[in-house]
Amino acid sequence: MKLPRATLAVALGSAVSLAAQALFSLVMLRWFTPQAVGTFSVVGQIAFFWMTLALAQSPLTLLADAHVPARQALRSALAASLRRMLWLAPAVVAAVAWSRLPSPAWALAWAGGLALLQGGWYLAQPYALRTRSPQAAALAKAAPPVTALAVATLAALAWPDEPVAGLLCAALAGYAAGALWLLPPRRAAQAGPGPEAARGTEGPVAVPAGTQRDGRSIRLRLAHTAVDALTGAGLLIVWQRTHGAADAGYLAVLLRLLGFVPVVVHASWAQVLLAGGSGQAGSPLRVGLAGAVATLALGAAGAGALYAGLAPSWQAALPYVAPLALWQAAACVHAACSHLPFQQGRATAFSRTAIAVALLQWALLALPAWWPGAPIAAVAHAWCLGAASAAALLAWALWMAGLGKRGGQT
Repeated sequence: MKLPRATLAVALGSAVSLAAQALFSLVMLRWFTPQAVGTFSVVGQIAFFWMTLALAQSPLTLLADAHVPARQALRSALAASLRRMLWLAPAVVAAVAWSRLPSPAWALAWAGGLALLQGGWYLAQPYALRTRSPQAAALAKAAPPVTALAVATLAALAWPDEPVAGLLCAALAGYAAGALWLLPPRRAAQAGPGPEAARGTEGPVAVPAGTQRDGRSIRLRLAHTAVDALTGAGLLIVWQRTHGAADAGYLAVLLRLLGFVPVVVHASWAQVLLAGGSGQAGSPLRVGLAGAVATLALGAAGAGALYAGLAPSWQAALPYVAPLALWQAAACVHAACSHLPFQQGRATAFSRTAIAVALLQWALLALPAWWPGAPIAAVAHAWCLGAASAAALLAWALWMAGLGKRGGQT
């Protein structure tokens, strides 16, 4: 199967990025107190929601609208995102006050800096895909987490009396390194994954009218972003309230581990194809199935390690592995097809379906509330959520794959 030229480089960059983030978590556990990590996490989560809602999926739009010159699309995304950051500021102030952090003004200043630079990094990644070489695009993904890891390690060793400031400086340094990729590339850049990089220019790309584009309204993009963010946060909050902190921990760790493969598939396949402007380089279903097999193999390896008693304190997580592995295997197939609605001008249907799937997941999360007199066991609840999510994602992926086939016939 023919793969896009940039896929391997971007996949490697994504893998390095995720590995550095995992090591960053280990550094926090090894050298920082729970109180410092907790304060850092709260400030970071507030910044993340601020940034996510302000961007309103602008990075995806920057990739999908390949007919718009990259620099022009970037400037438009930056301006709109900054305006939304200002509009969201009162809600962020309320969130900081409600969180009861030691110094609200201090926390708000850090959250603002983190949100601004993290948003810059999120926009820099698709911009690099469109305008730079595959190696540079991979470096744009990998360099910030590696920078944050290095600064956090240095802060732990050289600045142990200020653990919260050390962690925040590490995150800020990483995002600042990523935001540097917003600078325009040299005209003599080597051919990259995007058509503009291949031509050494940032002029309009020849994309046939009526094909690849992001035609969603800003209201729909905001709704899609908000639902995604609330579902991700609500999953763990509801699980903790319903089944306890330990089960929430099992769910969080396994989703983080098994969710690694869908992230790599989306970054190295779907995003690369969108950055290319048009056309396909192989069967997305085959790519998705390859990712699904890798996810199931990863789940089997994890289950084997737990069964063998290699992590005794996590033994109770074993029944969670199968439903979550099926869910994330289906997510690989979905990720491999997620570029097709944008290439066929069906981005609005894509977001509406995403919102519908999220509402289904919320309904399943609320199962214990529907029958308060008949409590549902945590593992049974995980099977309901995992199996239904997998079925919904596979059905969604088949619809998107059908768009690709119809588009190829026209």
